[in-house]
Amino acid sequence: MAQALRVTDLKRLSGASIVRWPGLPGAVPVQSAGRTVALLVPLRPATHEARARFRRALAQAQAERPAEEQAAQ
Repeated sequence: MAQALRVTDLKRLSGASIVRWPGLPGAVPVQSAGRTVALLVPLRPATHEARARFRRALAQAQAERPAEEQAAQ
């Protein structure tokens, strides 16, 4: 994880600045009074491959559903 942010730092951040933040590899702890109280997790668009994996997993899960569950839709 990257360096920690303070709760007061969050007031100065915008969504655009978080997206452009260089070196932000993922979740960043947010601290208050020296304790981690939250995580800042920037959302990034999924890759084409990740979306394809999700669609395959969803199709497989739907195919494995019992008939009575499929009928209840």
